[in-house]
Amino acid sequence: MNKSLDELFVYPKELVDEESKRVIHLVQQWANKEIISKRQEYRENYEKLFIETRKSLNLTIGLERLTLPEENGGFGWNNPANAPGIVSVLTEIGRADAAIGVVSAIKFIIFAVVSMVPHLDKALCDTLAPIYCADELKTPSLILPGTGEIGQETPLFLGRSIRATVEPDGEGYAVHGKNLRPLNSGAVADLFCVVCADKLGRPCVALVPGDDRNIVRGKTFLETGLNVCANADVSFNSVKIPKSYLIAREGVVEEIYTWLNLLIGGISVGAGMNFFEIVTEWSETRTIKGGYMMKENPLCASVLADVADEVFTARLLLYNLAHIMSKPDDWGYSGSQRVYTFSQIIGSQIQQKVMRAINRGLELMGSAGYSKEWHVEKHWRDIKTIQSYLCGVGAEAPVKMDTARFFFDCKEI
Repeated sequence: MNKSLDELFVYPKELVDEESKRVIHLVQQWANKEIISKRQEYRENYEKLFIETRKSLNLTIGLERLTLPEENGGFGWNNPANAPGIVSVLTEIGRADAAIGVVSAIKFIIFAVVSMVPHLDKALCDTLAPIYCADELKTPSLILPGTGEIGQETPLFLGRSIRATVEPDGEGYAVHGKNLRPLNSGAVADLFCVVCADKLGRPCVALVPGDDRNIVRGKTFLETGLNVCANADVSFNSVKIPKSYLIAREGVVEEIYTWLNLLIGGISVGAGMNFFEIVTEWSETRTIKGGYMMKENPLCASVLADVADEVFTARLLLYNLAHIMSKPDDWGYSGSQRVYTFSQIIGSQIQQKVMRAINRGLELMGSAGYSKEWHVEKHWRDIKTIQSYLCGVGAEAPVKMDTARFFFDCKEI
């Protein structure tokens, strides 16, 4: 490939300042050196190297402190203006390994909710940073509203069932919830960020330390992708949390979804860009009848063009969302209905476009695409799992209802 990815998949570089570009370059070097340059070794010893590469990224480079304020030992990227830089970092991680990207994104989101201007909670940052962003690798997990259970009425967040509840208990709160499905890492999480409903049915967010004895974790289940994240259903049996660990400000749940769509979108775009690298390398070595290179055949070239088209437009959409989030004075803050709705629309489109890109490339690559040696099938499995959480069959209708509420002022859906 005679052009760099940034030359091919262009983005508005003026959104990312020079300091951010240095961090992005450092993460790009990590991705190329630690994972991309030794794919086969990484796949053959995946669980062990997954932990080692997470440590080098989060502890050696210190990236787990990305969205922490500087006074808490962080990078100081806790301003909405940093959204383009943060998503650029996640894109580079996604090029290497979507599973590491998901766990990293969830930690960034949790601390963004606590530290992001204008909602900086200094006291809570002072409490959480030494525990979850110190010298030991910690795994966060996110539990969002979702589908309900037959015969059970629950409070709702924009049509989604909130199955966790929280109530006052002494000087703090107690969190309840049975067989909740985390987005990631339920079997091993050190900290849960849980969307709950209070006694009046209002949505709020509880931060629940994972070492409480009243947390019951189910059996780790097998997923299409992201298996190394070790997910499992979780139950909270009156788990006590301090008063400061409950965040009930207006728009906090919308804020989580907005950041989730941006950062998980970055991971998927990064995986799509690496898939482009792989299919480009593959197409350079394939010939057809008559000795012609396969990519020079018009039909094959059309398929390759579809791959580039989908990844290209997905990245443009990604930075459009990052730009919107970085300009709260123009568009509103990330917890506003406007920005939340934009993130839902754009996040859904990004996941679908990356998935279509990989599916089209697999059609052309055939058995090479499905073999583990080429790493394409892992990208497919990981992105398919991400897509199923964010915009799959179970989530597509709520996203469309979000869109209808905002654009057509629907009141009853």
